[in-house]
Amino acid sequence: MSDRLARWVSVLFDRFVISLPIFLIFGLISAGISGLLWAVLILLIVTGIPLAYLLIGINRGWVSDLDLSNSEERPNFLLVSVGSDLLALGILRLTNGPHLFEMIVLTYLFLAIVIFNTSMFWDISLHMAGLGGFSTALVFVFGTPALLAFLSLPLFAWARLRYRKHTPLQLVAGSAAGIAVTLFVFGTTGKGI
Repeated sequence: MSDRLARWVSVLFDRFVISLPIFLIFGLISAGISGLLWAVLILLIVTGIPLAYLLIGINRGWVSDLDLSNSEERPNFLLVSVGSDLLALGILRLTNGPHLFEMIVLTYLFLAIVIFNTSMFWDISLHMAGLGGFSTALVFVFGTPALLAFLSLPLFAWARLRYRKHTPLQLVAGSAAGIAVTLFVFGTTGKGI
């Protein structure tokens, strides 16, 4: 029972799943109905391209699983992620897209760079970095009530531990990286959210 629950928690709070409602909400509040179109476009780029890389890699045998359990597979995935972030950022800048999406994509980009450099010597949790970052972004956008989003971190950490994907220190470091990078990006570029 607890293994099944851990798997469901792990799937529901995965960065590819959790980004969908957050991007749609951010799109709606930042630019109304047209913001939803922006959300879909940016999601397709910053989430769709890396996810496609993983799915194609699994199919062709150069990626072991969606969790990137083999740490040697991380650098290429992170480079694809950085490339998709740069593409999205370029589109947002050239077309004067919603500022909130620029901040999210900058957060994705800087976080990918931090994780890339850390992954060279240690298996920091990408999943916790994403969830920590999203929780922090929600607080910047919605204020104090969004602090409740941080309650997802221990639940997700439990699931990742139960699933034997990381050590407690790797989970804490991942969430700390996500929180710190988001604080930096939103703190320096978040005027007029």
